[in-house]
Amino acid sequence: MKKLVKILAGIVITLVVLLLVFVLTLPLTIGPIVKTAAAVGGPKVLGVPVSVGSVSLRPFAGTLTIAQVKIGNPKGYAEDNAFAVEKIDVVLNIRSLMSDTIIVNKVAIDAPAISFESREGRSNFDTLLAHAKKSSAEEKAKTPGAKKAGKKVIIEVFTLNGAKVAYSSSLTLGRAVPLMLPSVTVKDIGKDSGGASVVEAVTKVMDGIVAGLSQAAAEVAGKANDVLKGTLKGAGDVTQGATDALKGAAGGATDAAKGATDALKGAAGGASDAAKDAAKSLKKLFK
Repeated sequence: MKKLVKILAGIVITLVVLLLVFVLTLPLTIGPIVKTAAAVGGPKVLGVPVSVGSVSLRPFAGTLTIAQVKIGNPKGYAEDNAFAVEKIDVVLNIRSLMSDTIIVNKVAIDAPAISFESREGRSNFDTLLAHAKKSSAEEKAKTPGAKKAGKKVIIEVFTLNGAKVAYSSSLTLGRAVPLMLPSVTVKDIGKDSGGASVVEAVTKVMDGIVAGLSQAAAEVAGKANDVLKGTLKGAGDVTQGATDALKGAAGGATDAAKGATDALKGAAGGASDAAKDAAKSLKKLFK
């Protein structure tokens, strides 16, 4: 019995030591893992370069900070980066890192710089999303019986706030103008299915961001349409005013002409009367 207790105690101690080693060394190893995943997996999912500056993990607090994240622009668009942010804050369940499904409590992105470009009816973010959906479809099309590589993820809440968006399109004559992007929130990614692949999670997030950008662009288009209507209405008012002025001038000229005609009629009438008087006088004289 004592021997069994010693064996069990040894197993428990070994597991605790391994767990401590894992937790203490994880901050040192997770940086290269995340950077490699971004550099290799990013272009595969989005079709553009993706880079990460640094990664900081506080295992006992359950927080992860990813700094200087940049996502490149698809070919054919002006800016170097479609998305850039100083840091992304992640709150996660540390214990889930040892399981097949990583549970992320929250992903928060604040004040990112976004270049939103629209050309020939298609934006750079539409292109990124289309590539992500294509990658997701290809992943699902793999042999059903084959085991999918990589861990799954559940993201309880994703938020994007205070984005600084530079918007350019034919509507802005190709010049970048600031755009107000409403806060983007996506909840329960992968929760219903027991976990989503990284590709599926990225696609869900991109869906939310593109929807927000499209809404903001539609509001800009609506305001531009209102401005155009106001301009055309103003032009119509000016035209109407000019027409009224011309009518007034024409009316004045008509009145003047009528006055001149009346005067001429009066003069002719006076001359006729004088002639009649003169004829009468001559008749009297010759009589």
